[in-house]
Amino acid sequence: MTPFARIAIEQAEALLTGQDGVMLLDTRDARAYCQGHDPRAIHLSDLNLRTLLKVTPKQVHLIFCCADGASSPDMAGLFAEFGFINCYSLEGGYAAWKSRPQHAAKARGIRARHAAALLG
Repeated sequence: MTPFARIAIEQAEALLTGQDGVMLLDTRDARAYCQGHDPRAIHLSDLNLRTLLKVTPKQVHLIFCCADGASSPDMAGLFAEFGFINCYSLEGGYAAWKSRPQHAAKARGIRARHAAALLG
């Protein structure tokens, strides 16, 4: 049995909005994270990896998000090896997360408001 689950964007969003004790961990490099990320995401880096492994309760739901879904399974597996029981790898990564319908509609609304403000 796989020590973690691969989940779709809809499942991740349901976890994030439906219960407490859920962390969204963005594993992309610092530059990519700074260029855009979900506001609920914590940047997982070499600097905070040990701390998160030591102080995070093992029952917390951990959703790992990388650029395209290729490397987050490795991090989900690592945390599962350390005894975390609710590890998830986000299918499609941040590329899919960013293009989800809810996010795209919100971005269009923001662009429209900015355009209206500029055109006065």
